[in-house]
Amino acid sequence: MSVIEELAQKQGFESMGTCSAKNLVARDEVRAMCAANTCQMYEHSWACPPACGEIADFQRQMNEYEHCLVVQTVAEMEDDFDFETMEEAGERQKQRVLDLVEAIDEAGLSAETMVLSAGTCTLCKTCTYPDAPCRFPDKRLVSMEAAGLVVSEVCMQADIPYNHGPQTMCYSGCVLYN
Repeated sequence: MSVIEELAQKQGFESMGTCSAKNLVARDEVRAMCAANTCQMYEHSWACPPACGEIADFQRQMNEYEHCLVVQTVAEMEDDFDFETMEEAGERQKQRVLDLVEAIDEAGLSAETMVLSAGTCTLCKTCTYPDAPCRFPDKRLVSMEAAGLVVSEVCMQADIPYNHGPQTMCYSGCVLYN
């Protein structure tokens, strides 16, 4: 088990799996879904398109790594409309990923990793985009989708479920490392 996997395991993720980072593909069509602005964050955050960077740049960055560790928070819902559990699971995933980033930093491995999260950055109540620089550029996390990744495809490559069954909610993030 790699040091990155050990650090991730300590964060309490319900599911983890690894795959080759060399097989990850940043897709323009995923970014196009961002541009459709379904989540209403397109052009509203430093961590979202277009401010987060170009798809080609993400692909170049991903190609620099050997391994990809997918980390998931999985929650059981009372019913299909249990929005409270969905929200809590999303917040738990964001906090776990932030804690993992901190653990990676404390281990002196930050320069050797790329971390992608689930959903937009929520460090600040209101993002400064586009009027002022990001308040926390070193802590800001871009989502797997904003980087052009099809999350279900990455989960399949990592041999972990994307869907954990009826009445479950799953949030995925990943760490690329050598």
